[in-house]
Amino acid sequence: MTSLHYTLIALGVGLVVAMFIYNLYQERRSRKQAERIFGFRQGDLPTDRADTGMRIPEPAVADEISLTDAYLHEHPADPRIEPRIDLSDDEAADDGWDSVPRIEPQIEEHDTRPVMSSPKPVYPEPGEPAPEPVVPQRGELEPESFLDGGIEYIARFRYKQPVALVFATLQDNLRRISKPIRLVGQREDGSWEPVLAHANRAYQTVELSLLLADRSGPASEVQVDTFCRRLYEFAAEHGGAVSCQDKHAALERARVLDSFCAEVDMLIGLNVISASGLDFSSQAIHELAGRSGLVQSADGSYGLRDGEGRLMFTLAIHNELLDPSEGDEQGTQSLSLLFDVPRVAQGLFAFDRMANLGFELAQRLGGQLVDDGGRPVSRESLIKDRKHLEMIYTRMEHHGIPAGGERALRLFA
Repeated sequence: MTSLHYTLIALGVGLVVAMFIYNLYQERRSRKQAERIFGFRQGDLPTDRADTGMRIPEPAVADEISLTDAYLHEHPADPRIEPRIDLSDDEAADDGWDSVPRIEPQIEEHDTRPVMSSPKPVYPEPGEPAPEPVVPQRGELEPESFLDGGIEYIARFRYKQPVALVFATLQDNLRRISKPIRLVGQREDGSWEPVLAHANRAYQTVELSLLLADRSGPASEVQVDTFCRRLYEFAAEHGGAVSCQDKHAALERARVLDSFCAEVDMLIGLNVISASGLDFSSQAIHELAGRSGLVQSADGSYGLRDGEGRLMFTLAIHNELLDPSEGDEQGTQSLSLLFDVPRVAQGLFAFDRMANLGFELAQRLGGQLVDDGGRPVSRESLIKDRKHLEMIYTRMEHHGIPAGGERALRLFA
């Protein structure tokens, strides 16, 4: 090695030592600065979360910014308390609205214990008394309106006196959560009505709800958190005291509710196929459907409705849209009878009507009745399906979600 090599090695070692000393100096300087600002030393910080009993706040939604973040940063001692946003009278002194009563936004959190446990299948034996109904429980904040705290997450705006506000922007923001929402307001006479986006009516109390589950799945933590943040931001701008049900209890209710709905969510299908390969007559289909009380819709399908106009089951014609009223004798080789189990009141009656129509169509058209798997259907096999269907309806009744009722129609939309 030459003297140049030794010189370069010495310079490299010296540079490393210099950087090490500089880093020690910067670390010591930063520690002293932190002690001077925050008033504690590193050894004073708790290192064992289990021993301190501290609850670490959950991370905020990445794409959401609200006034609540600043509050939580300033009050870390009790993360369970939602931010209280107060608009001081000093700030409003020069706004030109001294004659208007000042309504300060406040946020109240109602915590509850976990309210639901995972439902277990309920199959009562013949002759045994049916168990008591298991109605989904609610959070501590009970709705005062016709909103359903059993399947919805409830929040409330309260004002000291009736205030006329436009909720169009808030409604648009809440609909972006991709879960059904409802807003209802209490009039001065005490009655409740849906809040129209641009009505600008005076309400003293407004209640809002987020559906906890639907066929797309349960409400997520992000959706519930975003729902609350939108309300806090609206209160910061327009005033009012905001009260919400406990978020963690609501998420548990959403999970349990979705799990139960997935177990009873069924679509029963019966198909009539051509046994000979010949097409069915559209005129014959139209006459048989009409004789059974089905009415044709604009898309060519038929539907049977009950006395209140609620759909019981449908008859769909595949491949072609046929219009027998114009003498169209073109045919089709496949028909489908569809029955949405949780959405049909008096489901057993509807199932019997659909099965009888299926056998009649197969007999009159020279076809064969099969299930969705292509297996032939007999009356004996449908008896087993009917018993299983009866147990599903019993479970829905016990869980406070009767088939075809308001709850079922919202959960299985």
